[in-house]
Amino acid sequence: MTFEFKRRSGVQAQVRSIALYQIERALAACRSTGDFDETVHGVRRRCKKLRGLLRLVEPGFDGFDIENRAVRGAAAGLSGTRDAAVMVETFHALLAFDRAEGRGERIKPGSADAVASMLERRAVAGGEGVDRQQLLDDFCKVMEQVGDRARSWRIRGHGFAALADGFGLTYQRMAESMEEASKAPTAEALHEWRKHAKYHWHHVSLFTRAAPDLLGDLKDRLDQLGELLGDHHNLHVLDEHLAADPDLDSPGAERAIAVVIADRQSVLAEQAFALGRQLVVEKPGAIGRRFKHYWQLLPEKG
Repeated sequence: MTFEFKRRSGVQAQVRSIALYQIERALAACRSTGDFDETVHGVRRRCKKLRGLLRLVEPGFDGFDIENRAVRGAAAGLSGTRDAAVMVETFHALLAFDRAEGRGERIKPGSADAVASMLERRAVAGGEGVDRQQLLDDFCKVMEQVGDRARSWRIRGHGFAALADGFGLTYQRMAESMEEASKAPTAEALHEWRKHAKYHWHHVSLFTRAAPDLLGDLKDRLDQLGELLGDHHNLHVLDEHLAADPDLDSPGAERAIAVVIADRQSVLAEQAFALGRQLVVEKPGAIGRRFKHYWQLLPEKG
């Protein structure tokens, strides 16, 4: 089963099937001979979907803590091999921002080339001495165990009632974390907001088949919000990474990069808040009632 509910009945069976689909696809990817970085990127996305599903059923699922911890840990075991590559991508995107709209180059070409080369070397070095197959094997071991347990997960409640509390709680957390971030827009606060926004995005994705013409657009807007906040977080990590790197021996270049990072983060935060406020205009109870009506559009069986 793909990542969506298809009928109103049999919620527990559907939750199990959705989870097993993500687990089985992740295991198949790890056992293939595809590109390692692409494999890691793909299976981590499946882990995020799985954790989104778990958040949806959290209030009615006694095994939430065990399964969420297991999936989070499995994904974290692969994160280091991907994070270095993300820093390279983030820096190139920052350079594109710095050179856009004829503003001139605050990050000079020589500094840009030096930092880009350093980040690329770090990305390569990060993969050296790493037993990639062992990482994948360790991931598979954990996910196989989660899959074995998923076949007998017990979810309390029936129909939308089994999902309503988790849906409302995640939406409320998204709204509250956005409010906290607006009061103190630190990188940590915006990252916390992003986590809940991504969970809500996964929840909307799970319901999209019920009302695709309406929920497809909402899903896209939530994805856009997640990308804005994700880019903001990656810039924060890049800034910390460069500030602590002994190979970056040019204080002038570091300051210039920090200024551009702050400028870009300001733009991203402004866009995120403008979009985010539109996405939380409803009270949790109101959006819950609306999605309950969407749920009724699904067939009873099928």
